[in-house]
Amino acid sequence: MADPDLVARLLAVQQQAAALGTTLGDVIATRLGIAGTDLKCLFLLIQRPHTPRELAKELRVSPSAITSVVDRLEKAGFANREPSTSDRRQVVVTVVPERAQLATDLYMPLFTRMSEALTQYDREQLATLHHFAEQSVTVLRAEIERLSR
Repeated sequence: MADPDLVARLLAVQQQAAALGTTLGDVIATRLGIAGTDLKCLFLLIQRPHTPRELAKELRVSPSAITSVVDRLEKAGFANREPSTSDRRQVVVTVVPERAQLATDLYMPLFTRMSEALTQYDREQLATLHHFAEQSVTVLRAEIERLSR
């Protein structure tokens, strides 16, 4: 059985990490001259092109709000609207790779330091951490759904 005190401490640290992650995102967005929601959208676009409808659904914002987000990303040079190859009535929002690299570069020191921190764990411990991280993502998605109803 899990040690309740250790579980409570782990949850407290995880809550602190989540808050710091949000703050880091805000700082990076400011450095890039965009809003926090714009940065979230940019990272979705780095993964793959999206329609505005997909972006709105993923970010949980209205269609008019996503139009404003995409407008700002376009104006800042981070994204482009392109005609859909499958449906000419739709547009697809794509990332401008050279500009998106600026955001990625700002996160690289964090990724490097986190990778270095993980080297202290053996394969079994890393597997446990990975499993916990996956469970955390699943729980977060479920809570977002629950609270969005």
